[in-house]
Amino acid sequence: MKNRKVIIEEFGTPAVIRLIEGEITEPGFGEVRIRIEASTVSSTDIFIRKGIYPLLKQKPPFTLGYDFVGSIEKLGAGVTGFKSGDKVCSIVMIGGNAEYIIAHASDLTLLPKDVDSTKAACLSLSGITAYQMFMNCAKVKAGQLILVHGGSGAVGDTLIQLGKLYNCEVVTTASKNKHERIINYGAIAVDYNDQGYFERLNLLSGSRGYDAIFDFTNQKSFNNDIKLLKKGGILVTYAVFSSSLTIEKKTFFNFLLFGLDFGLMMLKLRLRYWNTFSGKKAM
Repeated sequence: MKNRKVIIEEFGTPAVIRLIEGEITEPGFGEVRIRIEASTVSSTDIFIRKGIYPLLKQKPPFTLGYDFVGSIEKLGAGVTGFKSGDKVCSIVMIGGNAEYIIAHASDLTLLPKDVDSTKAACLSLSGITAYQMFMNCAKVKAGQLILVHGGSGAVGDTLIQLGKLYNCEVVTTASKNKHERIINYGAIAVDYNDQGYFERLNLLSGSRGYDAIFDFTNQKSFNNDIKLLKKGGILVTYAVFSSSLTIEKKTFFNFLLFGLDFGLMMLKLRLRYWNTFSGKKAM
């Protein structure tokens, strides 16, 4: 038996991605071997592949894949609380895009066997990110008006669904070809490619302003978001995705620019947070 996995041997463009076959290894003490049934590919994986993800310590070669859902195939010595055949999930940062993975039992979450593996994988990294921001950062309440930038992405998609579960009015930005799905969720879709999209967002907020805005795009968008918030509203940011688009691979200069962009944005939002006259919060 072989373990097919998606690897990179250097940071770079999609051209560095390779599918290889390796040996299936044995679990060590406290570890289990898992046959992976589903794993995701998200913008975070793109950051990792390029080498600009701040939390990544490893250097290539390694297997891509931030999360996975699978079934335990073999237990290592000292493992308790799990048995062969259990369905589990985990967030591992790298290693999920493979057929098998060795993981420490303490890093696993047990899932009901009847849960669809693909749906569960979508809720691992992206779903938890959206839930934490919605519930713990913005503390969204039923009936509020929220704005979700990039509503067609994995995190944005989940934020929209959470908003509708809370009977919120949800406005989201996305390219025109993604609007049908967003509208089917019950949200209002605005094309960010339209020249007057900011005015459209402002119009949709009426005189209220948005109670919460979720944004992962860039500093220009964040500056506009502050203007769209109601007094006491909350802006939650979790990336600077557009800054990564022109970066093909990690160099010291690229990494520095990417980090400075994110750092300056966070400093700007921190200063906004302390502006007691606006009453608006940024997280």
